[in-house]
Amino acid sequence: MKVQVHLLTFNEEEILPYTLRHYTTFATKIIIHDGFSTDRTRAIASSYGAEVRDWNTGGKINDKLAQQLKNTAWQGTDADWVVTADADELIYFPGGAALTLEMYERHRVAIVKPHGFEMCSDVFPTTQGQLYDEVKMGAADDKWYAKPILFSPKRISEMNFGVGAHTCRPVTKNGKNTMVPAMRSRPSTYLLHCKHLGPVERVAKEYRADLLRLSDINRQHGWGNQGDGLVHAQEKRVGIMSRLQRVIE
Repeated sequence: MKVQVHLLTFNEEEILPYTLRHYTTFATKIIIHDGFSTDRTRAIASSYGAEVRDWNTGGKINDKLAQQLKNTAWQGTDADWVVTADADELIYFPGGAALTLEMYERHRVAIVKPHGFEMCSDVFPTTQGQLYDEVKMGAADDKWYAKPILFSPKRISEMNFGVGAHTCRPVTKNGKNTMVPAMRSRPSTYLLHCKHLGPVERVAKEYRADLLRLSDINRQHGWGNQGDGLVHAQEKRVGIMSRLQRVIE
């Protein structure tokens, strides 16, 4: 079964080895769309056998361009399944990728509705294995992280993602408008969002860097955090900790 993964990157050298290590366990092709990173992102991607493509955002975080890319990058693929994700998003199959995708094929699933989790750890992982070998706790968040980013291009011709890929207006191969399933797909699939790893100060540094790169269109529409990075990181961490649960067994 062919699985194609599209990842959007810019200066992701810390998280990217874990992301690629995860997706290489079941993906037949990984394509990195890189906004001209200035760190080791491209070298890391190449070392894992990923294809690296230039993605010119003018050095900015532009969610409109990201929306367009996620809606078009996979068009024309011969893959059975496609993932369109940010570098810190892991599509995870608790029951195993092969068995889960085989079940989806059997039931002709077009779009997978995952369970969303915001993963959290006070220490950034150091394992040479999988990220979730060390990071097993997180907070359920189906509002923001149950994104429909795993789908079948054999059954879907257009995804029409909204900004952030939180929503979509799919069109089937026969030209009919359809909807993301209301119920979570069975067997379960998780979307693990891996931003809050390590001390709060580390996450705050990332938020500050993102703020400096926000495009005009993001600022105009209020897309992305536009406040103090440390305050935002602290508030998010408190919220996550209040709902913390065991996600990975």
